[in-house]
Parts: sequence; structure tokens; C-alpha cells
Amino acid sequence: MKKKSFPTKLVFNIFVICLCVGIVCFFFFSEDGLRDLLQSGQGIIWQWIVVAVISQLVYMFTETTVIYLFIRERYKNFSYLNALKVSFTGLFWSAVTPSSTGGQPMQIYLLHSMNVEIGYATSRLMQKFLVYQVVLTFISIISVILNFGYILTNDNILFITVLLVFGFVSQLAVTLVIVMFSFSPNISRKFIMFFAKVLGKIKIVKNLDSKISDIDKQLDTFHSSNKNIYKKPKLLIPAVILTFVQFIAMFLVPYFIYLSFGMTDIGPVQIATSQAFVNLMSGMIPIPGASGAAELGYTAFFGAIFVGGTLKSSALIWRVINYYGVIFATAPFAYLTKDKTDQAKKESNK
Repeated sequence: MKKKSFPTKLVFNIFVICLCVGIVCFFFFSEDGLRDLLQSGQGIIWQWIVVAVISQLVYMFTETTVIYLFIRERYKNFSYLNALKVSFTGLFWSAVTPSSTGGQPMQIYLLHSMNVEIGYATSRLMQKFLVYQVVLTFISIISVILNFGYILTNDNILFITVLLVFGFVSQLAVTLVIVMFSFSPNISRKFIMFFAKVLGKIKIVKNLDSKISDIDKQLDTFHSSNKNIYKKPKLLIPAVILTFVQFIAMFLVPYFIYLSFGMTDIGPVQIATSQAFVNLMSGMIPIPGASGAAELGYTAFFGAIFVGGTLKSSALIWRVINYYGVIFATAPFAYLTKDKTDQAKKESNK
């Protein structure tokens, strides 16, 4: 008889689901929640909500376009539809895993099933993520400069400062790790080999000796691809520009929600930079979708913007568009990685 282990993953998933349901109920049913707003007769200009949804879709399809450019640079038969599958698969698994850690592994698995070499796929996705981190850090710095006066006059200045410092430190640490891993063959090889041996000892990876040569080959491909990317500005520059567009589209979602309430006093720059702060501080929270932390950051940064009992309603609409709606739209693409998840379940049951 095998001794059953404590179902940690199940308990964690139940906790996250209950947390999300609780947050949605709070923002809908509590005082000055969305229900009160709808019943008050104030109304919502739904055309602006549609624009907010379109802005979120621009974010998602820009993500697809960047993946398409990176992979097609070598694999000319890689279609935009394939990029869409990879992109939406990554968006789904990023949304449902802690700190978005599940997105890239599933994208690599899917790319490999499309006959894209693992080393190349890993390298390109790592480069894409590095561009993402650098652009996010740059936009965050600009946001602090543009919104410095708002930060100083905010009633929650101490809390906001702590969130921003935490966000900056986290983002810089992640970027530094990616750079070292991407451009130091010794560090990445030691790192990969260490975990391969650990997985071999616990029988997740079988025939380790035969795998090592393949790992070495993929690492060589990985590093050679990383070195070559900077020799191709025609690929890198469009990726940077598109990533800027991607962030701008995402950061403007709260502004369109703001307009949907009939408010026009505050411009798009202040709202977009406030959204950049929310993303910065919530990105490293180890809960799927940074549930709880994202809403807390939103209320802290937007408390002085969404006035007249609209803060909770705006937070719920924002969350539905940029998180729950993304999960709903990309969930069908999770089927593309069904074989991988089934294999993981079998291994965990051994």
C-alpha cells in the first residue's frame, strides 16, 4: 500500500479559486460595488468597455506577432496561426500558474511538437521575455518620472513606495538572472545539469547519461541563437517596438474603463502610468494572476482617480477584461498541451 501524500497542489488550487470567487463577490456585492453602480442609474457607456476589450485584444495579438517574428526568422514554414496557438497557450498557462511560470514551458513543448528545435525555441522565448522585462522596466522608470507628483500627494505614499521598490527590485533581479543564464554558458550548463541530475535521482528523467549529450547539443543551440540575435537589428528593433505597443494597449484598458463612467478630468498618461505601477508590483506575486495583490495594488494606485463610488466597479471590470476574460478566451488552447499535462500527472502518481 502506497502512503498517500498530502494533496498540497489540490489545496492550493482550491484556495486560489475561493480567493478569486471571494474577490469577485466583494467587488460586485459590497457597498459601492458594481451592483450598486448598476442599480444607481448612473449607467455605463458600454462602447468604451468594448474599446477596453479591443485594447486587451491588441495586447494579445501583439504578443502573437512577436512570437511569429522570432520563430519565423529560422523556420519559414511557421505560420501566424501557429504563433497564435503558441501565444494563447502561453497566456492561458501563465494566467493559471504562480508567477506565470507555466507559460513558457508549455510554449516550448508546443513549439517542439511543431518541429521547432528545443534549444532554438527556448532561446527565442528567453529573448522575447528579456525584451519584455527591459521594456517594462524602462516604461516603469518613465512612469515614475511622469507621475512623481501624484505619488508624493497620494494619501498612501508609504504603501505605494514600498510596492514600487518591491516591484523594481523584483524586475531587476529577474532581468539579471535571465541575462546571466542567457549569455553565460558555464552558469546555464551547471544550472541545467544540476536539475537534470536531481530529476534523474528521483526517476522523473530516465536514462540520464543518454540525455546529457542531447542537453549539451540543445544548450549549444540556445547560446549560439542568443549571440546571433544582436547581429539582427531587423528582428530585434521591431520586437522592441511591438512590445512597447503591447504595454501601451494593456495600460490603456483602465483609461477606457474610466471614460465608460463618463469621467474625463484625468488624462490617459496618468492612468496608464498608474497601471504600469500595478503591473510592476504584482508581477512577482507567487499566486496565479497575482490574485488579491493585483486588486490591492489597483485600489492603492487608482483610489484617487476612480471617485464617486466607482473604484470597486472599475477594479472588477478591469479584472474581468485583463485576467478572467483572458483565461476564458485562451482556455481552448490548453487542449494543445493535453499530452504534456497527462504525462506530468502520470509521473506525479508514480
